[in-house]
Amino acid sequence: MTERETKESHEDEIDLYELLLVLKKRIKLIIAVFVLGVVAATVMSFLMPNIYQARTTMLVDSSFTQAFLNNLQQYQFKGENKFSFIIPFQANQQVNNMGLAILNSLEFKKKVLNRIKAIYGNTEEIQNLERSLGNKKSLFESKVDRETQAIVVLSEHKDKKLAEDILKAAVEEFEKELDKVSQNYQKMFGQGYEKSDKNSIFILNVVEQPTSLDAPVKPKRKLIIAVSGVTFLILGVFSAFVVEWWSRIRSTQ
Repeated sequence: MTERETKESHEDEIDLYELLLVLKKRIKLIIAVFVLGVVAATVMSFLMPNIYQARTTMLVDSSFTQAFLNNLQQYQFKGENKFSFIIPFQANQQVNNMGLAILNSLEFKKKVLNRIKAIYGNTEEIQNLERSLGNKKSLFESKVDRETQAIVVLSEHKDKKLAEDILKAAVEEFEKELDKVSQNYQKMFGQGYEKSDKNSIFILNVVEQPTSLDAPVKPKRKLIIAVSGVTFLILGVFSAFVVEWWSRIRSTQ
């Protein structure tokens, strides 16, 4: 190693030592920023309202028989009366897509909200829900569980009972909508459909009744405090170097 390289290496060690000295010198500032930040984040997290989550799980089955599908052949391509059609219930995924389309539609959510209004009245909280109907996750959120292929509907709200009532109204209204869809297909393909006792093509099975968790899902206070601790620790170190730099600038003037 040359003399120049040795000198540069020695200077690097001195720079690192100086950084440690700065941190030691400004340790009170670092601790103050860290403590104040964590305390502020903790207070804010506990001032935030608890959000509870209610959920329900549904399966939509089709009562179409293979005989019905075979009888459809007589309707296809006869003379000039040609028509084509799509059967949206050939697979579970397509049935679920139809269900999600109904659940996520604005018209459906308005019907659910009207049911909630009939129970709670036109309170300020209900008005806030009405104003947020345009949001995708307003009132509730619907998704398909990848493992079970069931439709899971989630509702989050400050009022645990309100979240459950929203899902109960959604389940009741969803069953009505499925009956309407069933009637439409019965009118179109009535001759090939073997009617069940309930006279419904799409059958709604509520696997999990609307229920809520005892513990709130939001805010995640431990996560907020941990993130704020790391953030304000870094901010405290940065502030220490800024204050040291500014003090040196003033001392040289």
